[in-house]
Amino acid sequence: MDLFKAAVELDQSAQISATGPGIWMAPMDSNIRDSNFYSTLLTNAYRPSGAREIIMQTLQIVLVAEHPLTIRSIDALLGTKNEELLVNSLSSVISIAADGTVTIIDPIFRDFLHDKETAGSFYIDEVQSHSLMARSCFVVMMEELTFNICRIDSSFVRNNEIPDMNERISSFISSQLQYAAIHWHKHLIQSGEELRRSLSDMLEQFSRSPYPLYWMEVISALGKVRGSLCGLQDARDWLLDAQTKERVEDIHRFIASFYTPISESIPHIYISSIPFGARGSVLIQESIEAFPKTLSVTQGYYNRWKALPIILKGSEPNWAVVFFPNGRQIATGSNQTIQLWDVETGQALGELPRGHDDWVTSISFSPDGRRMASGSRDMTLRLWDAETGQAFGEPLRDHEDRVTSVSFSPDGRQIASGSCDDTIRLWDAETGQAFGEPLRGHEDWVTSVSFSPDGRRIASGSYDWTIRLWEAETGQAFGEPLRGHENSVTSVSFSPDGRQIASGSYDWTIRLWDVETGQALGQPLRGHMSWVTSVSFSPDGRQIASGENDGTIRLWDVETGQALGQPLRGHMSWVTSVSFSPDGRQIASGENDGTIRLWDVETGQALGQPLRGHMSWVTSVSFSPDGRQIASGENDGTIRLWDAGTGQPLGQPLRGHTDWVNSVSFSPDGLQIASGSDDKTIRLWNAETGQPLRERPPDDHQSSSLSSNELQPSHSAIAGSGWKSSSNSETIKLMDQKTGRRLVYWRRVPGEALRLEDARLENNGWVMEGNRLLHWVPPSMKCWIDNAQFRCGSQWKEVHEVEGRGPPT
Repeated sequence: MDLFKAAVELDQSAQISATGPGIWMAPMDSNIRDSNFYSTLLTNAYRPSGAREIIMQTLQIVLVAEHPLTIRSIDALLGTKNEELLVNSLSSVISIAADGTVTIIDPIFRDFLHDKETAGSFYIDEVQSHSLMARSCFVVMMEELTFNICRIDSSFVRNNEIPDMNERISSFISSQLQYAAIHWHKHLIQSGEELRRSLSDMLEQFSRSPYPLYWMEVISALGKVRGSLCGLQDARDWLLDAQTKERVEDIHRFIASFYTPISESIPHIYISSIPFGARGSVLIQESIEAFPKTLSVTQGYYNRWKALPIILKGSEPNWAVVFFPNGRQIATGSNQTIQLWDVETGQALGELPRGHDDWVTSISFSPDGRRMASGSRDMTLRLWDAETGQAFGEPLRDHEDRVTSVSFSPDGRQIASGSCDDTIRLWDAETGQAFGEPLRGHEDWVTSVSFSPDGRRIASGSYDWTIRLWEAETGQAFGEPLRGHENSVTSVSFSPDGRQIASGSYDWTIRLWDVETGQALGQPLRGHMSWVTSVSFSPDGRQIASGENDGTIRLWDVETGQALGQPLRGHMSWVTSVSFSPDGRQIASGENDGTIRLWDVETGQALGQPLRGHMSWVTSVSFSPDGRQIASGENDGTIRLWDAGTGQPLGQPLRGHTDWVNSVSFSPDGLQIASGSDDKTIRLWNAETGQPLRERPPDDHQSSSLSSNELQPSHSAIAGSGWKSSSNSETIKLMDQKTGRRLVYWRRVPGEALRLEDARLENNGWVMEGNRLLHWVPPSMKCWIDNAQFRCGSQWKEVHEVEGRGPPT
């Protein structure tokens, strides 16, 4: 008898009559199953009326899900009831755990379903499965998303300050909605062409307010805001329809611009984000209409999303700078922390939980971008989930001194680390266990380690002036040390084809080496005037970027060894790290003073230069109402106009005052500028031409100078930093402690027992009263705020209220 027919008969004979026919009670060893067995199994399973489609779709969902789903979630995604069908027909290959989680327990069955030739009519196309899952995610989100989904009572608290937040998530956000909100974009970009149009239409519908705002509530509650930025960019790139592409980009800019309030407090998606958004944004226009009871920015608002300068300013020196594999985010390491940044906007995306007890010296991503390894001067390595920011397991402890460098192998299975204990160690990236004994051979600190692209070899640089090559599998040294540098080697990097190594040194040079022979290629690359601190190959292997101790970066032609163009200047201190973006178009560089800069590789220009032009102190700045211009005053009596999008000065300085300019302000229509000065005058200027209009004479003022509160209407605001407060019976006034000029006027909010006289504006943009969040202001924004309709605290849920209407649906 045929073995597999016998297997089927054996399973059939194992049925228990009490539970009805079709329940397989004795699953066979999968090692003795073949296509005939699975075909027979599925033929029997599909026999009941309507069963084929339900079971096929269930298998599609199970096969492509990012993680195992419960049967209830699968039912909700598909709009079916299929638990009984699965139990009755496929229990020999599928398991349903006590918590309802569905998994395929027979790996050969999974392979069978994906093999078109073997499976025949039972074949499941992976692309079609992703299409089904993407569609199901959109359906679930548009059915289940709602306003204030977690029933947040007050806007004064952050998500992590709500004691029962986890219980609220479990009670109010279904597991299928959690899955859909986090993973929809992953399935969308893997879907097939035949459903592109219908999925694009669903995404267009989803991109209309209020769905994006309700979706932000869920990802904020789940702590998944950062991952959503990459997801939106992936969705935008997948789209062909220009209008929908623009809408998705609009959502991305909204989240990137208001990352802090969105990720920290759900109510502030509405009360701290919508008011300050670009008025030309379709999402903002729809949201202002749907949620009117928020702050109102009457002057200084942006008509379009602001092009943010790509100068990433941290509070500590950055010892490690590395692009995510997708090129859209950057991770930087400093004192005990790892900071994440959005490349496109320059916004900080928060810090990873502290996992080190000393400076983070090196960061490396796994090739799939899902994991991150960090090394520290605390002698440990840590593994992190790159999406959630959570640490995996305990610190990796085996080095006896500071960890200087970490690097993932190309297959993501191993990590190499170098240390000041003169050794290299290899680690299992999954378990964190050390492989074998330390690699010994260097006679001084190991400063840099790098895997070859094929993963077979490791290069290491050292303070002993040498580079060494190692066999990654055995840990044995390969050949003799590479000698040629005349001082410590600070950095090593393999070329993309693995044939060459670039090394930087304290001897001010870069050297290229032949990996097979260990011979130096040509002469040292000379041009730096100080230590070379970091080297990196471009993705195409044609260029090398190098950073220097004097703050410059240089680009080199690999083939000729010649410097390309002029040094990239902008850093004011030691360049600690350089890294190419995956597309090779940008370079990220870190500096010892805490800044990170992005550079255009083709032009060598910094992306986002500071505004330069004033020769002395800048005393006052103000945005035009449409956000396109900035006016600034100086202590030499001049005023300058700037293009807010490009940062370029507009025309010549406005001259007329004979002493310090204390304040500048645009008229509500943006056509005029008023300036006050220590020369006891106010001047009016034509904002378009820069020509003076008229002057108020000194006789009108008895004081020696005019300050900004004399130029402003009541109940309005200019945002800045370092505030103190004072009050009268109706308004609360927040003042800049340094100048005493820039003001925020708050009306007292009816029904809320606030001590607004104690309000303060923190450097991160939050306006606080005690430990309560009032609202958030974009740190770079200068604007006038009317808070007459503002709802906060327990009243925040009224933001949507229009007479006769509930929350938008």
